[in-house]
Amino acid sequence: MTIDKPSQKDRLERPDENFEPYELHGKMPWPLIAIAVGLGIWGAASLFTMREDVAAQSDERVAESGKATGAITEPGAALFTARCSTCHQSDGVGVRGAIPPLAGSAFTAQGPELVSTIMLRGIDGPIRVGNYNFSGHMPSFASVLSNVELGELATYVAHRFGKSSEKIEAAAVAMLRTEVADKGGFKGGAEIASSTGLSLGDQPPFEAKTSISLSPEVSAIIFKGRGEQWACASCHGDLGQGKENVPRLSGLPADYIIKQIDDFAQGRRLNETMRIVAITVSDQEKRQLGEYYASLRVPSNAKPELGGDIARGEELALRGDWNRNVPSCFSCHGPSGFGVSPAFPALAAQHASYTATQLAAWVGGHRNNSSLDLMGRISRELSDADRRAVADYLASLPPVPAGDGAKIGDVQ
Repeated sequence: MTIDKPSQKDRLERPDENFEPYELHGKMPWPLIAIAVGLGIWGAASLFTMREDVAAQSDERVAESGKATGAITEPGAALFTARCSTCHQSDGVGVRGAIPPLAGSAFTAQGPELVSTIMLRGIDGPIRVGNYNFSGHMPSFASVLSNVELGELATYVAHRFGKSSEKIEAAAVAMLRTEVADKGGFKGGAEIASSTGLSLGDQPPFEAKTSISLSPEVSAIIFKGRGEQWACASCHGDLGQGKENVPRLSGLPADYIIKQIDDFAQGRRLNETMRIVAITVSDQEKRQLGEYYASLRVPSNAKPELGGDIARGEELALRGDWNRNVPSCFSCHGPSGFGVSPAFPALAAQHASYTATQLAAWVGGHRNNSSLDLMGRISRELSDADRRAVADYLASLPPVPAGDGAKIGDVQ
């Protein structure tokens, strides 16, 4: 039986055996093509316009947010972040019960001249801001900021938190510096109000502390030693100034000193000489020792001595190194390294050898009495060069500023 093969014409006209009806398309009419193209052009134009509107609205929101938060860069903003925000917080709300707010404060509302004066003198006395009293201990920045820096910082604080439109120039700051050079810290808000004649609301009175009462036993511990123990002064100096690898105690928070004595006694911090002393000291004697050293204010005898990179040390102290998850030193230890009671000691004017040794001790596990191992984790992220750099930088800083605590002659 012979089967005829389909001709070429038949093959072209017949559908494929796998043909489905949806595969059969006719030509699209040109009016429909024109409409589709027109709709496409209109849609693209609308989308572009919408993106421009959204971008403009976003820019407006960012600008408004910047105005509200002070994020817009102006002279003094970086200084505020480095020197002030660690205590007063980045939004100026302070810490309830501990650090007074700048936002909405009657003090910042007076303008940059008063802010400059306070920064030059510091505060050592009670102050009332809003509806709350605070135990004021703000360090003087006279020795750590130039006239230009003080002017920019005071102007920024007054603008952002006091809604002031005034500005103070470096020349005016220089005149203020001369006027207040020998006046010491303000004795709280009451003296600020009385000396300036400004309306700052009801301010709590200042109660002077003229001496620290030391028992004969504690006096002996400090200056003579007791039994087989060394006197504190034999290592730390008569004024707690320390030396080389012996820490400066002058100006450290009393509660911090008490905790360290406890840690030496309990073996949470290792030093046999300190342990011999610590295990014999009563709780009352610890309190007297802590308050005595916290009250002392003496010039620094520390200096950079490890060959560290001071610029790198400053970077670590002010800004940290977030590539290594290392926060700035001052984010915990307060502006200019003056300490934040009770947990964070002053770092300013601490001896470089001591600081570097302690950082190395955290790394090696020979010291581990930091809450949550905070210092251990930070120290392990720093290189040997970084530890020398930050230790030398901190040794170059001025010490915790003078307050109204006891003089050495009052307590011996």
